[in-house]
Amino acid sequence: MRFSTILLLLAAGVLAVIVGCQQGGEAARKETMKDAQAVRKNIERPPIDLAQPAKFETATFALG
Repeated sequence: MRFSTILLLLAAGVLAVIVGCQQGGEAARKETMKDAQAVRKNIERPPIDLAQPAKFETATFALG
């Protein structure tokens, strides 16, 4: 490859890292998650999900 091609790819990679690490995106994502949690609290759960058994067990399966 030519030097200019390598330099262009390197610059594009650095730019992608800088854009991906901006703080504004993280704040917007957290705000969206807060909105989703508020919506989930208002959803009515079906009776079968509300009823809890007196005893429950978990199963594990060995692989190999």
